[in-house]
Amino acid sequence: MTRAALAALLLVAGIAHADGSADADRAGAAFRDGVTRADIDALERLGSARPLTLWSDDAWAEAAKLAERGNDFARARRDLEQVIAIGTDPLLVRRAENDLARITAAAGPSGEWSSVIAETERLLPALRGDTDPRAALARLEAIARDNPGYPGATALMMSIGAGWEREGETDRALGWLREAQRNARTSPDRVHASAEIVRLLTAASRVSAAEAELQALTPYATPELVASLRAKLERAELRRDIRWVMWGLLAIIAVLAVVTLRRVSGSWRAAGRRLVRPPAEALFLVPIAIVLILVASTGNPLVAAAVRAIAIAGIAASWMSGAILSGARVTLRRAIVHAVIALVAVGAATYVAVDRGHLVDLLIETWRLGPSPR
Repeated sequence: MTRAALAALLLVAGIAHADGSADADRAGAAFRDGVTRADIDALERLGSARPLTLWSDDAWAEAAKLAERGNDFARARRDLEQVIAIGTDPLLVRRAENDLARITAAAGPSGEWSSVIAETERLLPALRGDTDPRAALARLEAIARDNPGYPGATALMMSIGAGWEREGETDRALGWLREAQRNARTSPDRVHASAEIVRLLTAASRVSAAEAELQALTPYATPELVASLRAKLERAELRRDIRWVMWGLLAIIAVLAVVTLRRVSGSWRAAGRRLVRPPAEALFLVPIAIVLILVASTGNPLVAAAVRAIAIAGIAASWMSGAILSGARVTLRRAIVHAVIALVAVGAATYVAVDRGHLVDLLIETWRLGPSPR
């Protein structure tokens, strides 16, 4: 009798186990299907189904991820609360608690910042694309001004500053970085904004202002950050000294060219007549320079300004050299001297143009790492 009862009990337990295993298999298949199709509704239905299975909390967690990805933060919060309520995996529950706290901090307790987050995430990719980002930047500026209490305002302001810096609008970029510095609610955010101000001033060759900002930042920043900013500042000071040398060379070459033109022409009036007539060298370079300038103008404004300055310098050097040599007997020695002086002038102008647009670091990075992939 006892053996018969035990056998019956084992038979019932086996049937229940088989039924539970079948339910778990069906739930697992439904979970995988919902994840594959990114079907948030199906995942929420699976999480709500009773009795609970091993997949119920996972279904709510995946639904929360999809809701957050779609910027539906209120729905993501509800789904995460379900994970916390029914979760049996301590690690999954802890991760859900962290995600819930993060979403609440970003979107607000009732999701009041959800629309701001969605709009900024829609606009921010335009700042890193190939299209003109000015319209997106203007819209982001309006969002930052209209939502001063937005928890992500500091990061948004820094993104706006970076966008205007890429457009060559240094003062406008600096204004937004200072606004981010004032708006920062935590010490790390304030230090980050201050460090970006130092970096921008350094890149713009405003060495004295960068030095003052770095001195103010030093007591609050880590030694590693201060050392990194100090190294960049020292390189900027070196480039500033080189820039003054280049300007000096250009001034000397310009004075030498004018004096030489006056001497070979015999009078200032004759020198003027020579300059009015474009030499063949300049006529050859002008259309090429125009094409280069037009092509460059469709890209980065900083690069376009540098290309424009270099092209104008090359035309000016060839024009002046052609005017001086016009009608004169050109010896090999004289031609070499003119070529060397012209190369020095164009080289000095190139350095000044590239340094003024603070493109030196970009060129060095491109040389080391190669062009960025499209």
